[in-house]
Amino acid sequence: MDYARLLFSFYGRINRARYIAVQLALIAVWLALWIKSPLLHWQALNWVATIALIWINLATTAKRLHDRNRSGWWAAAVLVINRLTYVYYGLFFGLYFGADVLGVWELLLVMGAVALSALQTWIFIELFFMIGTDGPNRFGTDPTRSPPKSSDIPPAQSLGVPDFLLHRAGPVARG
Repeated sequence: MDYARLLFSFYGRINRARYIAVQLALIAVWLALWIKSPLLHWQALNWVATIALIWINLATTAKRLHDRNRSGWWAAAVLVINRLTYVYYGLFFGLYFGADVLGVWELLLVMGAVALSALQTWIFIELFFMIGTDGPNRFGTDPTRSPPKSSDIPPAQSLGVPDFLLHRAGPVARG
């Protein structure tokens, strides 16, 4: 898979390893933007970089969800929940430390914080830890498996093994 397709296309599937690699790269770029590198003083360039980061995040999340056999539209929900969490915790800590809030509203804020944290935890587990669909699904072929080439599978007669065992076990490792 070429990098342009990996980063910008919403079609296909990617496995956990590629998804984690892209997410770590996005965090590194975001940190560089946040630290305000001397090369990024122009405000419009910051906006272009931010939009590109969001696009790449949405595209790779959609493909990771495709690997889990889920619709890519859930990537938009993941983005909204992430941004809502940032806003909510900003509001929660701002009210908690700066204003007197009634007990009922404080309880609702705490319940919302717990609900959003549980939802964020499930999203993290779903995207980073759970394996994708084994074999092809409605979004494409399995990204962890490449189809064996006919030249990789030796003839059954040379190994003295029944044909059905060769296809089940996969190609023979050559050393």
